[in-house]
Amino acid sequence: MNIVRNDTPLAGTARRYSQLPRFFRWFSNHCVLRQLDDADIARITPALAHADFARCWGGAAPQSESEVVDFVRNAQTEWLRGTRYVMAVMRKQSHDFVGWVELRAIEKGAWMLRWFVQPDFAARDAGKEMLLAAADLMFSALDAQKLYANCPRGHVIFERLLNGANFIELVPAGSLDHATGQPRRQSLYELGVQDWKAFSGTRDQAGGAVSAAVAWMAKGAHAELALV
Repeated sequence: MNIVRNDTPLAGTARRYSQLPRFFRWFSNHCVLRQLDDADIARITPALAHADFARCWGGAAPQSESEVVDFVRNAQTEWLRGTRYVMAVMRKQSHDFVGWVELRAIEKGAWMLRWFVQPDFAARDAGKEMLLAAADLMFSALDAQKLYANCPRGHVIFERLLNGANFIELVPAGSLDHATGQPRRQSLYELGVQDWKAFSGTRDQAGGAVSAAVAWMAKGAHAELALV
């Protein structure tokens, strides 16, 4: 087992991957991010009946259990291509399913962030932490340069989550989309690597939400840890 430790949690000190391996883990203070698996179908499906379910997705929400199954299975297949990573977010101590984060490559160094947060966690610190952990992972392990995220107009909880993770509104909802010529239904938010490093450094000094991260890969009898 090879263990790399760094007592100062700064972006850029973790092992860099050109593509995330299977069985990858990324830890924040209270949550762990891991590859979505079949067991998560049973964790997502019960939320379908919640009145706020559709508003808890940073993208199109599945409408049935079969669509949840397709979503999870497609995510597992696309993980191997290295262009889309969907990771379940679990509470460390209770193993509660907080939701998932999806990161899709849109061009070199640029990724689109989408997510689902369980309705019961949407307005809690765990919802904010999952976005912070996703950003930490992308800028630390995959050498991303920019993250983008869409947010529906008037979605106050998601706006707070994005602002709390230091995303800035790049294109407001209602402005004309250059591709379609139609008004945008969602705002486009952006977080750049330099802004993240500045924000991360400030957060570390203040004892912020994500003080350390661990990237874990298991391969047979070999395990490698990179502690940021």
